[in-house]
Amino acid sequence: MSVPGWLRSPFAAKTDTGSLLKEGNIPGLIRLLGSRDPEGSRRAAAALGSLGSPAVPALVSALGSALPMVRLGAAEALGTARDARAVPALARVLGSDRSEEVRWQAAIALGEIGSVLAVPALVRNLRDRNRYVRLGSAEALKKIGWEPRGEADRTHMLIALQDWEALKKIGPAAAGPLHDQLTGNDPATKEQIIALLSGMGDTSSGTVLRECMKDRDPRLRWHAVFAGMDCGIAPDFLPRIVAGRERTGPVPAAAALLNFLFLGIGYNYIGKWWGFPVFMSYMTLIVLAQLAVGPFIPYLVSYPVTAIFAVQTYFAAKKMSDF
Repeated sequence: MSVPGWLRSPFAAKTDTGSLLKEGNIPGLIRLLGSRDPEGSRRAAAALGSLGSPAVPALVSALGSALPMVRLGAAEALGTARDARAVPALARVLGSDRSEEVRWQAAIALGEIGSVLAVPALVRNLRDRNRYVRLGSAEALKKIGWEPRGEADRTHMLIALQDWEALKKIGPAAAGPLHDQLTGNDPATKEQIIALLSGMGDTSSGTVLRECMKDRDPRLRWHAVFAGMDCGIAPDFLPRIVAGRERTGPVPAAAALLNFLFLGIGYNYIGKWWGFPVFMSYMTLIVLAQLAVGPFIPYLVSYPVTAIFAVQTYFAAKKMSDF
């Protein structure tokens, strides 16, 4: 009887990989890419890569697998095989895969292959929303030996490499690409870009900085306010801009309702660690009272009391700021 993959030891996975490699069993090795053992999956990818060109068609097909780990391993193996036939498939994965880790691996693989055919896809992904995909694309372009043809491409390359000192030297000419990256999803990168725009004092940055002042992240809003003043936004206009942000603090009515129905949970909702112990104590008292006098009277007695706590919680939540 065969042993399920999840029960096999890493030693067994290593033995399987070695025997499959000796046999040249490419489908078997591709199945191992989906192993729950990361080390076994890595060995399978290395083995497939060492087989070189004969494994490329099967690995390209594996890039369409429903399992992210199989796609990740296939991209890694194609990078090791370094066969230019894989470039179009890896470029598609880089631009559209659902997994950001797989896209990152595809960028690395394209860099390992080193074909100039990969350059257009890699340049496009210097503008990606994910910083890891941008970094992988930039490093791959460096390996291929690509040189930026214009200031915009150079700026996007430096942003991807997080080379903030070089970006400072470019000055206001870098503002446009910096604006593009402010739509990304990485707060740390956005904070660095805001600091650069502040130093440049470029008035064209006002529109994107206004959007940053409405960001959900209070640190970004704070930095954007200072950058906005440096870029020509009138100080008396700043409160109106910030007031248009989406509120992220607790909803007072929800906190009150929770404490009215389940005393303590409302406190837990607004961030008080002791809210849950209060709830457990409250429920214990309710259960003991129900055993003594029946199921309904304890609630009728408790609701006037919890109503007082609900009102108090409402005003406590209202005072909490998301600034």
